[in-house]
Amino acid sequence: MMLGAYLGVVTLAQGRPAPARTAADAVANRLGLAPCAVSSAHILFAAGPTQSIGGVPADIHIVGPAFARTPGGSPFIGVVDSNAAPAAFLEAIETRWGAFVAWTGIEGGDAVCIYRDPSARCPCYYRRWGSEVVIASHLPFIEALSGRANAINWLVVADELLYPDLVGRASALVGIKEVLPGEMLHIGREGVYHHALWSPAKFIDAAALPSFAQAQDEVVRAVDHACRDWSRQVGPVALTLSGGLDSSVLAATLPGLRHAITLVSGTGSGDERLFASEVCRHLDLQPHQLDLSPADVALSVSSAAQRPRPSTRAFTQSLVKHGSAVAHEVGARAIAYGSGGDNVFCFLRSATPASDRMAAQGLGAGYWRTVMEVAAVTECSPFLIARRSLQKHLRRRRAWTWPRDERLLAPALLDARKAHPPHPWINEFADLPVGKREHVAAIMRGLALIDYLDGADGMPIIYPLLSQPVMEACLRQPTWLWYEDGMNRAIARRAYAHKLPARIVQRASKGGFTNLVRSLYLGNLPTIRAMLLEGELCARGILDRRALEASLATTPDAGDHLYVRIMRFMDVEAWLTARRA
Repeated sequence: MMLGAYLGVVTLAQGRPAPARTAADAVANRLGLAPCAVSSAHILFAAGPTQSIGGVPADIHIVGPAFARTPGGSPFIGVVDSNAAPAAFLEAIETRWGAFVAWTGIEGGDAVCIYRDPSARCPCYYRRWGSEVVIASHLPFIEALSGRANAINWLVVADELLYPDLVGRASALVGIKEVLPGEMLHIGREGVYHHALWSPAKFIDAAALPSFAQAQDEVVRAVDHACRDWSRQVGPVALTLSGGLDSSVLAATLPGLRHAITLVSGTGSGDERLFASEVCRHLDLQPHQLDLSPADVALSVSSAAQRPRPSTRAFTQSLVKHGSAVAHEVGARAIAYGSGGDNVFCFLRSATPASDRMAAQGLGAGYWRTVMEVAAVTECSPFLIARRSLQKHLRRRRAWTWPRDERLLAPALLDARKAHPPHPWINEFADLPVGKREHVAAIMRGLALIDYLDGADGMPIIYPLLSQPVMEACLRQPTWLWYEDGMNRAIARRAYAHKLPARIVQRASKGGFTNLVRSLYLGNLPTIRAMLLEGELCARGILDRRALEASLATTPDAGDHLYVRIMRFMDVEAWLTARRA
């Protein structure tokens, strides 16, 4: 079962050659896509869940799962948006959430509007080809009509490493662009332009001060809503369960859940079987515990070869192999991940929640209580948190910039790249509390994470905690409420305390896959040296070859995670090789 797939062609000028439109029927038929919308100026083919809604001036077509938004939810189509597209189209968007794109014709059929929902689960790529624009959910669909995109956009490749997890409209392939989550693309005779319809800032009201109980209630209702609708859509689900808070919340919420998959990547933080087993016993779930192995991973293979940027991570090959095998074995039709929970549940490692409370309520008892709570979470002194929160508050008028990771990058590149790629959500940061800026940035990173892996053999992956209702509910809560009683993600912890074992609710440790990544690094050093030192990233002056060579000559100790950075270079190099093939 696929979540949704589509291919569309828009003709910008009538009477001119339209090779993509001419070939579209045959290509779509070969790809298993059926006609969905046809006019003189555009055509849309789709597969998977689709809806067609009668509208004016044209029908509205929705590709991908789309669910009813909760009545009374916060509107996000503002006055400034009302002239961007037909009213019926905007209403259809505002009353739905899911993993979809929506498509409609306007102005007598000479133009189209395409909206991508905020979850990022339904991609939307496009390429202008002569007097036509080809739009699709998958890069190979575009290439089937307009030819292979071989030219590498080296500035974007560099930015992938300098500004990790910041996804902009430009892709790493010349000519291929992306409609960002929550954006609408307008294509007509006057050209192609983007318009941000949904954005996090529309759900943040610095003047709104809900109680802790109200915050719990709203977040629980949103998670319940997301889990219920996704379960109805995809059928039986298998959950990857670490025993951490986020996946455990899903274990307690997904209706009819029976099977939990725990992936073990070594000892210490890589072995979470005790926590996961406790959740399974408490909720009567069938555990499936699997050891991940470096032998499952081919570093020279890129799982992102058919995507327009090097978005995947090599170690996930092992996750996909074992997770999908168990899911198929137990009859699941999708795999649910708790990824993104830290991001939406506002797990910040900074003093900004105290800054936000200072801005909202002044330097009273509430502020000092938050200082103590943030100090407990970050294991810093209250004095340091107070000082940094005041500094953040006083500097709130400064432009916010995406954090740079300059490690092992060439000095000339660092000198040349002074500004991060633009993003419409960052453009709205000036009006947000400083902590909420970091919260939104965390959600942006979460949405980038979901492109790391997909299920094998057509097994869909769902991320309920990154669903639109959950993002909206969490964005509405003040940052300091997430640190109540000196615990991170406090709203979620308290809300699910009656459904989960106490040890899980109170768990502060984090698991991960760094042991697997370290094993891959140490076990493949000759291959890594050859691929990177003689690869394109060094040849193009993106990596600092001397610094990289020195790092590769030493064995990292347990606390040195620079090998994770080097393995990211390997992901990019493997993608470049695949695109050049």
